[in-house]
Amino acid sequence: MGDIALSVAADGNANGFSAVQAKLAALQRTAVQLHEHAERVAQRMRANAKTAAAGADLSAAAQVDGRHVSAIEEVAAHFGRVARGARGLSGSADAMHRAAGRVRSEHRAEYGGVQAAVTASRARQAKPGFYRQQ
Repeated sequence: MGDIALSVAADGNANGFSAVQAKLAALQRTAVQLHEHAERVAQRMRANAKTAAAGADLSAAAQVDGRHVSAIEEVAAHFGRVARGARGLSGSADAMHRAAGRVRSEHRAEYGGVQAAVTASRARQAKPGFYRQQ
């Protein structure tokens, strides 16, 4: 998941069209991995919450001390909160994946033609950012 920590150089070499497309693709892949991992955690925590709640019910039916039943119910509630948090993280990762895809598409639409013209030319081109006005 550390793919998104790519270097961003100020000299422009790491900020060319292909490099930016690669960074956005890495961001998308990482977001998908995070989404999938958070979904697995949420599923596991929901199962744990359900099991803990069932344990609390069985303990109450067995007339276990109320403090113990209460502690088990509290554990079930905490598992439930973790599951909801993981679902929230999963949703955020999914939104990040979609946003990175939109940015990647917009970047390709905006600069893809320029990149195609540059790569088709035999003339040596200036580094990205050279013509930027300050």
